[in-house]
Amino acid sequence: MHEHHDHGACENHGHCHGCGNHQETMSFNEKMMTLLNHWIDHNDSHQVDYKKWAAQAKEEGLDDVVEKILAAMQLFQEGNQRLRQAQQILTMD
Repeated sequence: MHEHHDHGACENHGHCHGCGNHQETMSFNEKMMTLLNHWIDHNDSHQVDYKKWAAQAKEEGLDDVVEKILAAMQLFQEGNQRLRQAQQILTMD
């Protein structure tokens, strides 16, 4: 139902969080930064789908559904802001 994005290993320029091939050489902060980048990208990738489906729901007269989708989009955006704040903390260490 949504655009495909890869959840596979080694998708982050050789820094993975699933395959174990690189984890031993990464510090905790590097692993955390990799995860934060993945989570932000993942959340952002869904924004396109949300907008598309909200527009279609609007065309169908489902204003209450549109409202909920837009509210969910806002929460994902707020979540990403907090994840970016976590990234900033990591870069200060």
